[in-house]
Amino acid sequence: MDWAKFLSVALVIPVHIPHALGDQPVTYFEVFLLACLMFNSGYLKKKHTNLKEEVKKYWYQLGIPYIVYNVLFYPYWLIRFYSDHGSMPNLADAMRPIYGALLLQANTEYASELNPVTWFIAALFIMRLLLDLCLRLKYGNWLMGGLCLVGMGIYVAHKAGYVPPHFVVIGIAKSLVFYYMGFLCRKYHAFETCNFKKDAIWFVITLIISIILFDYHAGIESNFTMHMVSYFPAVLFGLLAFVYFCKLLDGVHSHIIINYSNGTMAFIGLHWMLTGFIRYSILKSIFGVSSDHIFSPWEAYALGLVVTLILYPVILLFQAKMPWMLGKRN
Repeated sequence: MDWAKFLSVALVIPVHIPHALGDQPVTYFEVFLLACLMFNSGYLKKKHTNLKEEVKKYWYQLGIPYIVYNVLFYPYWLIRFYSDHGSMPNLADAMRPIYGALLLQANTEYASELNPVTWFIAALFIMRLLLDLCLRLKYGNWLMGGLCLVGMGIYVAHKAGYVPPHFVVIGIAKSLVFYYMGFLCRKYHAFETCNFKKDAIWFVITLIISIILFDYHAGIESNFTMHMVSYFPAVLFGLLAFVYFCKLLDGVHSHIIINYSNGTMAFIGLHWMLTGFIRYSILKSIFGVSSDHIFSPWEAYALGLVVTLILYPVILLFQAKMPWMLGKRN
């Protein structure tokens, strides 16, 4: 699971770097990495004991990091605004990202997202509460399954243009099923033991199926019905291939990977800002790379690797001095 957490967030960085539509393997990872992150979170979710205590715990784990990483992002937003417009924003423009952050990274007439990727933190907070509330009910598992189906329907309606975009709403809609799947896998002791030979066989099988489904999904965009019908199976088998690949790495023990795993919150909260700083302050000013440069897959992964390396000492600092930045109380 440490390998899964680390690779999930590390591979998200290249996905968020501008790349040509259809570039591989960036686009392939883009399809199922969010599901992997949600699956990991669901798998690590423990059964609730006291709802009040759980809410308090979620506030430390998710609420405080959401606020802190958006506050840290605001000076960067101001610098970017000045760089793009040649002047500081007026009061109305300066308040737009603040309103957007308060509305969980919403884009409206009066608000715009601040630190866009922190929608994941807010969505995870809501999904944990939903699961806890459902588990308190007699038929809570059925209700949770129904919510997953509703979410999938909302995502399809969004792709059809009937539901307006909102990071948290759409994020929950398309990933709640994989979060719940992770929880159920932990509950029924799936993936708890590793067998290299069996895991390797299952990895090859699920990888081949995921590639076939992905190619079919990507190549049938003109047929909206089949394009959406193939979406969730493609994500599912990509997720399974990823899990089995991480199981193959279980024998490779490293404190570095454990530290990266513990620092996933820093990846989520800081990588967008660090990527932007490198693109606009270093690549643009020193190497003349334009702001709208479309990166090749190799460039995207190279930049993602640089950000990953920069984050390591930051994570160590947070672990030692500022645990709240990683969603920890102490």
